[in-house]
Amino acid sequence: GGAGKLIKYFEREYKPNTIISYADKRWSTGNLYEKLGFIKQKDSPPCYFYIKSGKINRENRVKYQKHKLLGIFGEDKLKDTERLTMIHNGYHRIWDCGNGVYTKFFNIG
Repeated sequence: GGAGKLIKYFEREYKPNTIISYADKRWSTGNLYEKLGFIKQKDSPPCYFYIKSGKINRENRVKYQKHKLLGIFGEDKLKDTERLTMIHNGYHRIWDCGNGVYTKFFNIG
């Protein structure tokens, strides 16, 4: 179907040596990648996001790295660690299931 056509187009136009892609394990087993000739390299570990109490938006953890927290919350709201600072400011961590990491290798030459 459509995914195969996209990969073929990309291969034809850009002539890559490899393509690396990620299957979100919350939604996919990675079967599509295997059907398209990708090889599973590994499973990445689960990663976390933040949600604020009373809100429905999930926010990427990168936004709340320790060195960025001063600019977000101000010095009076900072705690010892990223996690404690986030908890004290009404945020909770939620975890995903990790990703399957897939690579497709193309003939060179």
